[in-house]
Amino acid sequence: MKEVSLKSGRSFALQGWLIPILGLLLSVILASLPYDNVFWYKSATLAYGLSAISYLAFLFLRERIIGNVATGILFLGLLLNLTGMIRRGWQTYEMGAFHPPWSNLFEALTFWSFIVGVIYLLLERKYGVKFLGALITPIIFGLSLFAITKANTEITPLMPALRSYWLYIHVITAFVGYAGFTVAFGGAVLYLLKAKYNLSFLPSLEVLDELSYKSVVIVFPIWTASIILGAAWANEAWGGYWSWDPKEVWSLIVWLFFGAYLHARQMLGWKGTKTAWILVFGFITVLICFFAINLFFPGLHSYATD
Repeated sequence: MKEVSLKSGRSFALQGWLIPILGLLLSVILASLPYDNVFWYKSATLAYGLSAISYLAFLFLRERIIGNVATGILFLGLLLNLTGMIRRGWQTYEMGAFHPPWSNLFEALTFWSFIVGVIYLLLERKYGVKFLGALITPIIFGLSLFAITKANTEITPLMPALRSYWLYIHVITAFVGYAGFTVAFGGAVLYLLKAKYNLSFLPSLEVLDELSYKSVVIVFPIWTASIILGAAWANEAWGGYWSWDPKEVWSLIVWLFFGAYLHARQMLGWKGTKTAWILVFGFITVLICFFAINLFFPGLHSYATD
């Protein structure tokens, strides 16, 4: 019996990895086609929009097939987004100025969309919380749509300060943090709705609370690493670890907010509505850190506005 169970577990694990691997191969193949990267990003945005509609339909109709379709369309959107990223990286290489596709506002927003979608699908697979998709996918769609309609989609050479290996590790850790906080915010909003209106079709309060908590627990150390890596990069590029640049200050505020959330959970024993509201306001600091600082407050990070 143990042997059968072990083989079954291995088979399940292999099946779980097979689809992402095939998806990656498909994205590489599609990226080799002679289409501009923006075509793939626009296609991903369309898929995100359809996925958001499907998840909302699932929220109200609660038909299993609709939920499966919603998940499938979101996965398709992520593949198209990844295709755009690979194609954009290839096009920068052809221009003789290769850089990863997360160096300006357009690239950052689409990368944020991608990471949020990946983290959400992992949580959906683990916890089966498809209803969370009704809140997360509209955010993904909104980020991608803002990138397509408002940001500059042209490929431009990197400014000297960005031509560094730090661009890979610092930015990736930052956006994993952004994405995890976004998912935690979605769980907190659903928690507040469940607590106030006792919506029977939503997961239990315990599940939603635990989902939000684990999202923060996982990405908070990554966000911390991002700040430390950013300071090291700043010292190398600008000669100082900390300059009280607006982006640096608000990154610290985000860290303090979510650190306070973890402290309240662990040391004070807070759970439920109190901590859910902390996550909601914490996500507001995330939006300020990215949008308000990048778009309206000049500083050493002004390159993010294109």
